[in-house]
Amino acid sequence: MNVAPTAAAGIMGEQPPVCVLIPVWKDPEGLARTLATLADDPLPFDVVVIDDGSPEPVACPGFAGPHRVTLLRLPANRGIEHALNAGLEVILARGYRYVARLDCGDIPLAGRLARQVAHLDAHPEIGVLGTWARCVDDAGGYLFTLRLPPDHAGIMRRQRYVPALLHPTVMIRADALRAAGLYSDRYKAAEDYDLFFRVARHYQLANIPEPLTEYIISPNGTTSRKRRRTLTSRLRLQRAHFTWSDPHAWLGVGQTLLFLGLPYGWIISVKRRLWR
Repeated sequence: MNVAPTAAAGIMGEQPPVCVLIPVWKDPEGLARTLATLADDPLPFDVVVIDDGSPEPVACPGFAGPHRVTLLRLPANRGIEHALNAGLEVILARGYRYVARLDCGDIPLAGRLARQVAHLDAHPEIGVLGTWARCVDDAGGYLFTLRLPPDHAGIMRRQRYVPALLHPTVMIRADALRAAGLYSDRYKAAEDYDLFFRVARHYQLANIPEPLTEYIISPNGTTSRKRRRTLTSRLRLQRAHFTWSDPHAWLGVGQTLLFLGLPYGWIISVKRRLWR
């Protein structure tokens, strides 16, 4: 793993409470868009960018506005869970309290990071805090708003069906990662779903019920390209956490099997009609 020179200087001044973790693979334009938005955020935080073995190494500035950016380059593309863990090892070693996730091209809205910090500070029982999302296409056109359960009980019920937190919207308590462990490679393309289940053994999960992240749904994105792998891993996780007496466990497995047979574009069209 190569660390860009900007990372070697150490942390200057007071340690901010948050580090934003952004993986990138062959998407310098999306990375630039996200960093440009972060540059205008007044909350003190640092950024760690992981270049997951892009054929043409991704470049980024040492600072996004006042926020220090560390660029880590992995020698080969091994998958997002390995890239995220490489970043988390650096973040946890530096001692940040919280880790915020963003994907390239996605944008935090309406003071998202500050609101998540305040909520986690006020609720030490919460280990992962997500938000609703304003979902857009590649051109920025509005598709729908993804609304998720706000409380732990509702999230765990929905987890029987689908991940009940959207990965690029979450802020994770560092101590929750120390308790639950980092991302696993046992469930390819569903590493977030697995992590949320494991954190829930130690902490509560929550969502802020407002669209505080702009999330791109692209036919070229990971969700689209690796959909069958995601659903297969989801099914394995649902079986691993299956409770015979819970009807939601049965219905969740049935839904995943149904999704395996439906075109992704059709599902997005239905969501646009129902969730606008």
